[in-house]
Amino acid sequence: MIRLGPVTLALIQDWQRAHKLLSVQFAGLLLALDVAYDYLPAIAQYLPEHWVRWIALAIIFGRVIRQASVGRSGL
Repeated sequence: MIRLGPVTLALIQDWQRAHKLLSVQFAGLLLALDVAYDYLPAIAQYLPEHWVRWIALAIIFGRVIRQASVGRSGL
C-alpha cells in the first residue's frame, strides 16, 4: 500500500510483471514516441509538445493501481 496524503493506493497483484500488460506496452510506445519527438522534427508538426509523456505515465499509473470492480449495479 502507498499513502499519498489522505489517499491510500494498493498495487495490483504481480505489479512487478506489469511490463507484460498490453496497456503498459502501449504506454511504453507512447513514451518512445515522446523521445522521438525530440529527435525527429517532422513529428513535432503533428503533436503538441509534452502531451505524450503525461498520457503514457497516466496509463501506467492507472494500470498498476488496484481498482475496485464495478458490478452490474454500479453501471
